[in-house]
Amino acid sequence: MIELKINQDITSNKLNQAFTFNVPDNVSSVSFQIETEQALWLTYMVYDEKKELRAQYVRGMTPQPVTVHNERENTSANTISGPVKAGEWTIDFAVITKDDVTALTDWATCTILFDAELETAVLGDLYSWHDGETATFQLNAYDKELIFNAEKAWYKGDFHTHTIYTDGKMTRKENMQSAANQKLDFFVATDHNIVPTSWFDRTDILVIPGVEVTAPLGHFNIISTLTSPFTKQRLADMETEEGMNKIINHHYGDDSIISINHPFLTEWKWLLKETPLDKVDTMEICNDPTYPFNKQATEFALLAWNKLLNDGYQITGIGGSDSHLKPDETYDGSDIPSLIGDPGTFVYCDQLTAANVVKALKKGNVTVSRGERVQFGIDDLISGNQCSQNKGVATASVETDEAIYFEWVIDGEIVAREDGNRSECAYDFNNDPGFHWVRVDVRFADGSFYGFSNPIYFGEKQPTMKKWGELLELVEDQIND
Repeated sequence: MIELKINQDITSNKLNQAFTFNVPDNVSSVSFQIETEQALWLTYMVYDEKKELRAQYVRGMTPQPVTVHNERENTSANTISGPVKAGEWTIDFAVITKDDVTALTDWATCTILFDAELETAVLGDLYSWHDGETATFQLNAYDKELIFNAEKAWYKGDFHTHTIYTDGKMTRKENMQSAANQKLDFFVATDHNIVPTSWFDRTDILVIPGVEVTAPLGHFNIISTLTSPFTKQRLADMETEEGMNKIINHHYGDDSIISINHPFLTEWKWLLKETPLDKVDTMEICNDPTYPFNKQATEFALLAWNKLLNDGYQITGIGGSDSHLKPDETYDGSDIPSLIGDPGTFVYCDQLTAANVVKALKKGNVTVSRGERVQFGIDDLISGNQCSQNKGVATASVETDEAIYFEWVIDGEIVAREDGNRSECAYDFNNDPGFHWVRVDVRFADGSFYGFSNPIYFGEKQPTMKKWGELLELVEDQIND
């Protein structure tokens, strides 16, 4: 047994610290147990003697101890099974707290045990996304081509979800049941800084592995990742612009997506001004609309998205429930439960597979809604398509009894508004046949967010903005006008 005291004196509310420890010969497992005196936002990553990432942990309700075992069936969730070899291993800690902790010295105690006779959280009825044959952090057993539905159709999903393995309140099994209740076809598992290496097995809902990189100056999702951002980078890299750009630029698989989360939400807004815009595939326009501060954040995100589109970026707008609560729980200031799938993001796929969901995202074949799907098009074209006809009529509809209205947006300007559940908008670019785009926003009768389509594009434009900071300046200027 090894006991580590995380007791570094600090002068700020952030801590990064790494320890090395020796694994003896002839052991089959190594287990980690964390105890803290305060409710700290504590994360650790464990690396073996070859510097391979083997375990991930964020303090929430994660079952402890966390065990890395040479057999997959005896290995905890979010770890990599495989040979537990003798040598120098490393455990890398990060702590972020909003409390006044400058006087504290004893943050936490980590106990490390070898071949411990302890009850561990094993895979059990979970489906492993790791082949168990190597100790490399690579989701080799995850089948991105596995067909969950063979029909060509619009599928409803959620790109931002959480569980008890970080700061969510639902288990993975409860997430699956809640998703089924919300009639979701798929969702992305995006716990904070942790890539799931297994999941609860259910054949009717597609679960795509992801991670929410949760840094002090912004959060972003890696959607459909086959590896962790912390295989090459370290937790401390989240503290700097340079480190975050390294994480964003890392290769996570050919089908991975980089998505900026809730970019204008209070203390969790995206403030990393050096972020290269050409690395951003999607942006979360609407984050959990039951959270009161997201009403304004959604409006700012729509404004920023318009400016990106006008500059020539074809970044796909998506939604994310950011689900943390039980299905019957609400946030302060809201009387509506916070649910997985609110909002829902609809993608158009030939068949429902993880690979096809990513393809649809990259093409922009996406609409977002708090209720029924926003149907939008020009003739046979849908969101994300290119249109060669400079004059025509765009149509939109929502099959709902809710009182809603449509706002037609052309090149960033609202050009028409119409009540009801169906609407049309004529466009004519013949006098200016350059780059243009058309999309529709949908709102409840009180003006609050209901949904939106991604644009249909006319031509292409070479973007001029390079970094997020340039976009922030434009948005701030318009907000201040």
